[in-house]
Order: sequence, then structure tokens, then C-alpha cells
Amino acid sequence: MKLRIRSLKGKLRRRQLHKRMKWQTIWQTVAAFATGRMAAGVACRWLGVGRSRLYQLRTRWLARRHHKPTADWLVRPSRQSPRELPLAIRRLLNREIHYCKNESEFFKGHINFSHLAEECLKRYRKRMHRNSLRRWAIRNGLYVPGKDKTGKAFIRFEMNGIGMLFQSDSSHHVWIPHSGRKHVLIMTLDDHSRFIVGARLFEEDTAWNHLCVLRQTLETHGCPLAYLTDNHMIFAPNTHTNAQFSRVLQTLHIELKHARKQHPEGKGKIEKLFDYWQRRLPQLCERKKVRSLKEANKILRECVDFYNRFHRHRTTGETPLFRWNQALKDRRSYLKPIDYKGSLDLLFGEHYLRQVRKDGRISFGGFEWQLRRGPRYGEVTVVVRYPTSRRRPHVELFVLYKGTLLNHFVLSKKQKSTRGFSGPGH
Repeated sequence: MKLRIRSLKGKLRRRQLHKRMKWQTIWQTVAAFATGRMAAGVACRWLGVGRSRLYQLRTRWLARRHHKPTADWLVRPSRQSPRELPLAIRRLLNREIHYCKNESEFFKGHINFSHLAEECLKRYRKRMHRNSLRRWAIRNGLYVPGKDKTGKAFIRFEMNGIGMLFQSDSSHHVWIPHSGRKHVLIMTLDDHSRFIVGARLFEEDTAWNHLCVLRQTLETHGCPLAYLTDNHMIFAPNTHTNAQFSRVLQTLHIELKHARKQHPEGKGKIEKLFDYWQRRLPQLCERKKVRSLKEANKILRECVDFYNRFHRHRTTGETPLFRWNQALKDRRSYLKPIDYKGSLDLLFGEHYLRQVRKDGRISFGGFEWQLRRGPRYGEVTVVVRYPTSRRRPHVELFVLYKGTLLNHFVLSKKQKSTRGFSGPGH
């Protein structure tokens, strides 16, 4: 029986291709394969499809390659309303899915929609397709398609334009030798041009520090189509509790891709870049007697500017800035401005859910907070914003209810000194 369970783990149906990836990414990948710049095996692994599906996409691309690419080249959205199932079948699905998720001893969490379709035929003489049942369960929140637990290995090939993929990662190292301790360098680069779009040194590797670099990157250069990270808990999917990084990307409609676990070569460009900086930045900080993060970040900014302008990459033979400008000239840029109408301070803050008690209070950070207005026994979102500059040196709390700001608190020195609001290192 155990062997049967293991065999089912790899057979969870994946989402459709147009729901997993941006159509621009699929277009450029198929174009690279059709023009001979990418092998068929690499294209299949990148898109997550078989060879037959890849050649179908190639045929469709060849028919439309001389026309301006649009989203409908891959799939045309259906104009028909979702099919409503009979009441008896809906009740059956509710019972069976609840049993599979909560009561089953050996197959807990494994929902077989083909079996449910057979049960519909047996009990009610209704022939249903398993995909009809699956889509109904997804629409009603009874089933969430599982993420591929094995991840994807990204074979090193070059993206066709800037903004198709940003790689982001952090490195623990003794960047400031005179400090006598390790610090964290968070860095982001563009996959096509090798242009460093964001870099900063921090005390610790926290979600807030990654959000700071993410916001600086997006405000300076724009939003890419996708981000590639490792499997650190900071980059957990949005279904994970307090997944701050993925929440922001999902809000801005940016795909989040993960490299395969225990395979750092999947994001080899950013890994090789850290090796480059580990051989240079500590020596510069040591020679200039740097002891603080402020001085080290100043040196880092100067070095990054030099790298982007003058460092000639061994593989491409060109500087990152030249490749970046060349892509802009050739209209191979997929960067878009931030499309968000709300406050960016709230979007890039740390979000936590709290329940409001009968007296209108919530508990957060070891303190009780009285809400002047808001739902009783309802759920609110607490947004924490740590100090980022001398102009805003305080820790601030924003309480939101359904996207509406209810209260704003500024922490006192006593509250900020507690463990709950000590804040990440800057």
C-alpha cells in the first residue's frame, strides 16, 4: 500500500501551460526552439511539456511568426459560463473530497477525479468528465492543484530579452572583515544582459530585507515577467503562512519560479556572480578599513556601477550595460511599470492576519491594540513597516480590513525595544 501512495505523488495533474507561464515567455521559448537556438529537450524542460506538445506550439508559431504576437496565439479564452453540476453530484463531490482531505488514512490529500466520475455514473447514471469535476472543485475552493514538489532544473540558456527573467538570491559571507562577523548580500540580476538591477548588504537574511531590495528594483527598472529564486522559506508560495515575497509578486502579476532543490547549478548565473563578489568586495572593505554597513553599501554601489558599465562577460563578450541598451534598441524589453493603485508602503510591508475580539482589540507583538472601528470577531491584516530612512525612523503598524485602512500606530521606544519589534538589521 505504501508503494501505491508513492506512485501517486508524481501523478498529480499540473496546471495548463497558459496558466503556469506568461504567453510572452512561451512565445520566446518556442521561437528559440524553432530557429535552432535551443534544443528540443531544453525547451520541453523549460515549458514543462512533452515533445508532441512542443511541436504543436512550433507549428502554431511558424504560422504567426510574421504577425505581431498577442495573447490569443496560445489559447482563446472561452466565452461560455462555467457548467453548473446537478445538486446530487455536488453533494457527492463535497462528501468525497472532504473524506479524502480529512478522514482517509492511506490516501489523505490524494483526490482521484477519474474515480469520482465513475461514482457519478454508478450512482446517478450521469456520465461526467473528470476535468469537469476538477474544475468545479477548484472554482469552489475544495481542491487546490498541487505544486510540483521536485521543482524544475533550469538548464542554462539565454533569455531573448531583458525583463523576461530576474534571478534573486542572498549570500552569507564575511563581507566586512573588520566587523568580525558574517553579513548578507542580497542581489538581483537580469538573466539576458547580466545587468545587476538590485544589490544591498544587510545584517540578516529576512523577508523584510528582501522586500526592500525588491521594491528598489521594481521602482528603478520595472516589473519583469518572472523571478527565479531558490527554495528558501522566504520565497515560499503564497499559500504558505506569511509568505511576504510571493504575495507581492502575485499582486503585481509576476511569476515566481523556483530552482530544483539541492541543485544550485539551476541558477548558475547568480551563484557565479556571488563568487565574483566574494573575491573582490571583502578585500576592498578591508583595505579601506570599513566597519559599518553604511560604508560597505557605498562601496558596493560603486562596484556594481562599474560592473554594469565596464565588466566584459566571458560568455557574451559584452558588458551588461551594452546588452541592456541593445535589447532596448531592438525592442526586446519585457519590463513594465508597477501596476498598483494602492500605497506601495502597504504593499511592500510585512502582512499578518489577526482576529478582532469582542472588545475591538487585537494581539500583536506582545501588545494589545485597540481598534477604533472595525469588525467584531472579524479578521484584519496588520502591516508592519520597519524604519527605512532618517525621515521615517519609527516602526509603524497599519491595520487593514478588506483593503481599507482602519488604524495607524507608531511604536514607542519601549514597544520597539521588545523582541517582537526589534526589526531586521539594516
